Amino acid sequence: MTAPTKRSKTVILRKDRVEESLEASRRPSARVLIAADDGSILHFLESAIGSWGYETMVVFNDRELLYRMEREERPALVILDGSMQGVDSLVLCRRIRLSPDMTRPYIILLVPDVTDRQSFPDPAWGPDDLLPNPCTRTELHAHVRTGMRVIDLETRVSRLVTDLARAANRIERLSGLLPICSHCKKIRDDSGYWNELEKYISDHSDAEFSHAICPSCLAKYYPDVKDECL
Repeated sequence: MTAPTKRSKTVILRKDRVEESLEASRRPSARVLIAADDGSILHFLESAIGSWGYETMVVFNDRELLYRMEREERPALVILDGSMQGVDSLVLCRRIRLSPDMTRPYIILLVPDVTDRQSFPDPAWGPDDLLPNPCTRTELHAHVRTGMRVIDLETRVSRLVTDLARAANRIERLSGLLPICSHCKKIRDDSGYWNELEKYISDHSDAEFSHAICPSCLAKYYPDVKDECL
């Protein structure tokens, strides 16, 4: 008799879940604030978003949301359930947008009908995106990823604007009349101190110097080796 063979177990992994796991392992943690008063919605949102590598925070009403955003947390993205009892979601979005103490998050509003976009204000002070409630895990993932891409793009643009402003400031500081000594060629700065030419330009720009010797100075200071170098 032949010994019974063990049946090999075949593990079937859904492609979308594998991609989600790989994406979560590569992504730095970002905060997502979830505001809802329905337990089933909260569980669905928190478990799904947490599995994608994001740090989740949960609040149950508008007062707690505003408190945490103003005093404690700085979420990159907010998912707001538009059906919370006693909460006007559009007024809440406006308060978030207009508050000087808050950073501007990307707001996804859960609504029963996403086709009725005329009922929602401009994203300048309303939600950035609408998501049907209920929604599938795939739909949620697509909207969250879109929001994070927008946040990343806005962050990059902000850094670029800052870098350009610094560059423009350096250019402005090198423009106009520069008081330079006619003998030693030192430059006087705004504080009245005289600086070497190389130091002044290096301090006020990104230029770097490499020293050499021109033919005139070579003939003047090194006449013995002039012919060998030319």
